[in-house]
Amino acid sequence: MSRAGHRTGLVIAHPGHELRLSHWVAARRPTVHILTAGSRNGDDGTRVEASRRLAARLGATPGEVFGQRLDREVYAWIMAGDPAPFAALADELAESFVRQDLTTVVTDAWQLYNPVHDLWRLTAQAAASLASERLARPVQCLDYPVVPRSMAQRSPGPLRLEIRLSPDEVDAKLALAADYPAIAGEVAELLAAGGRGFLASETLHDPRPLGELTPAPGEVPLYEQYGEARVAAGRYGAVLRWRHVAPIAAALGAVLGDTAAAA
Repeated sequence: MSRAGHRTGLVIAHPGHELRLSHWVAARRPTVHILTAGSRNGDDGTRVEASRRLAARLGATPGEVFGQRLDREVYAWIMAGDPAPFAALADELAESFVRQDLTTVVTDAWQLYNPVHDLWRLTAQAAASLASERLARPVQCLDYPVVPRSMAQRSPGPLRLEIRLSPDEVDAKLALAADYPAIAGEVAELLAAGGRGFLASETLHDPRPLGELTPAPGEVPLYEQYGEARVAAGRYGAVLRWRHVAPIAAALGAVLGDTAAAA
């Protein structure tokens, strides 16, 4: 899987997601874009700096969008149902893709597990579409499952690439994660939920259309269930719901000519 002729970008929501695809990252050496700093406690930049060091170790390159936003800032955008920041980021990413002359962009899948993952997938897909127009050639967009099926409400689209890791390579992935304690929790959570089998398979997929991904009538996304539990425990003040996500998804979907997420 030589990088020659394949100028690739990896567009992820949080630091540590790159560990999910570490074997692919080492082979393709993409430019890595990360939405948030991944800090769960304020302005701490430890996690994004760990991702920066890991990217260098794997032969990847940090992109212009690399953890400048705080998680609470992005959640505030979503709670407000405000598509403008995401549209601006799609344009910023598109300009970067054009400058890098990318041919392929890989991003987080929409799984109804985390609204930031879902909307960042749409943002990356919109950016690839905009870059395709500006380059007058296709910029392919693929996604990958961030979390295993046991944690997701949506399955990935058609398979485009699968890398099967040997037991020794899975051990190496776990050892790599252990070298970066600030983001090692990403792999620990996946190991607990999906076992070594999930870590042993790195897959890329065609993105599914929004009509197959948005919640069905009466369906409660996992992030709403999680938010309700946190509010009941006094940890959150309000629940982030699909109704907050829908107008942003609709605006980004319109860039792709997909209006299935209209609120």
